[in-house]
Amino acid sequence: MKLKIANRFLPYIVIFLQKILFLTCKKVYKLPKCELPSSSTIWVCWHGQLLMIPYIYLKLKSTRKINVIVSEHTHGDIAIVITKRFDINFIRGSSRKGALKALKNAVDALNRGEDIGITPDGPIGPLYNISDGVVTLSQKYDTYIVALGWNASSYWQLKSWDMAKIPKPFSTIVFKASEPFELKGLSKDKAKQKVKDMLMKCAE
Repeated sequence: MKLKIANRFLPYIVIFLQKILFLTCKKVYKLPKCELPSSSTIWVCWHGQLLMIPYIYLKLKSTRKINVIVSEHTHGDIAIVITKRFDINFIRGSSRKGALKALKNAVDALNRGEDIGITPDGPIGPLYNISDGVVTLSQKYDTYIVALGWNASSYWQLKSWDMAKIPKPFSTIVFKASEPFELKGLSKDKAKQKVKDMLMKCAE
């Protein structure tokens, strides 16, 4: 019962925290110099960076709907409440549960001309691991990827598996987005390494 009550109120605590941090922190944006793809795009970020990631996507002003793949775990229920605030759609499923359903719904979204959001190391790690899903979608459907990330001049770091960071109020947050890139012609291992390298650069 206590867990259910906590899960009911946690999303609104996180939303309040997001607002306070965004309003009080100095923002620096390092965004792609080239134009973003005119077609459906896959947006990726590390699971531990989710707290402030929506603000980068909003800054880039994509006119397409984005569908974020959200775990079917209870944590996914919490994430849905938070993402709705940013007018972000969701697809339930992950590499561990509901993978085929999530992949099918992601393909449907791409075919509708919409974007997909993926945390390649979610929902429960390992840390900085790249799942097959992002590589499969990008290579099979010839889709560009944009990596997102941020860092802060001062932050708290949780002892969770994803080493999540929370920027401290009045710190400087540097938001980053990579140039759009493709995984054409790469082996699975090399494709995963490329995605990881781009994500690590954005999180520096």
